[in-house]
Amino acid sequence: MNGYLYDPHTHTKETSKCGKVSAAETVNRYHKNGFTGLVVTDHLHPEYLSRVDTEHDWQKVMDHFLSGYQASKQRGDELGFDVILGVELRFPENDNDYLVYGIDEEWLRSNPYMCCMSAQEFYDKFHDQVLIIHAHPFRNGSAPVQETAIHGAEIANGNPRHDNHNDQAWELCCRHPEYIRTAGSDAHRDGDETRAGIILPERVKDSFQFKHMLETKQFHLWSPEFQSFVDLDEEKRKEEEA
Repeated sequence: MNGYLYDPHTHTKETSKCGKVSAAETVNRYHKNGFTGLVVTDHLHPEYLSRVDTEHDWQKVMDHFLSGYQASKQRGDELGFDVILGVELRFPENDNDYLVYGIDEEWLRSNPYMCCMSAQEFYDKFHDQVLIIHAHPFRNGSAPVQETAIHGAEIANGNPRHDNHNDQAWELCCRHPEYIRTAGSDAHRDGDETRAGIILPERVKDSFQFKHMLETKQFHLWSPEFQSFVDLDEEKRKEEEA
């Protein structure tokens, strides 16, 4: 493998209710397994607000939300390991999830309750500021897949406890050749980590650089667990570049 390996989709115990591994331990495991970095994409959605926003104070919500990222970053800095800030949004309309890159703490604090919009409203307002990737678009089944308010989709989601229908995500991206195609572990629990990621030609230090690398397609997918989708993506790239 030539390049630097990052996981674009991870969660922390500190922030996400479904996270079962601490931020520092998650970083330790990725570092031990040869990754250069990861993106912390903890969940931010109305259900999270119902638990955390007891004082109706967005800044206190963000203090809690950012705790997982900050603990990850602290451990990453100790190891010389890159920890990038992202977020996984869900809007009130359905159970679809969206990975968002190209943000920082100031952006999150300056856009209160953005997860209470609709997906289309969010896209219309922020599409030229951030990168929006439809996470595991076919996992939920009953929710209509969003095709007009995203920049791309995960074609290889590595979470082992769900039927992610990665094949359907691949077909979605084939129908929309302009979509950015990604892969991520969707790590929540012990054993979820290091199942999928992307290889970059250089190290990145923040979410804005990470967004730029994805937008300019300066990456390749990586996932021994889902090698068939990596191979399909490589074939598609060659067609697109021809």
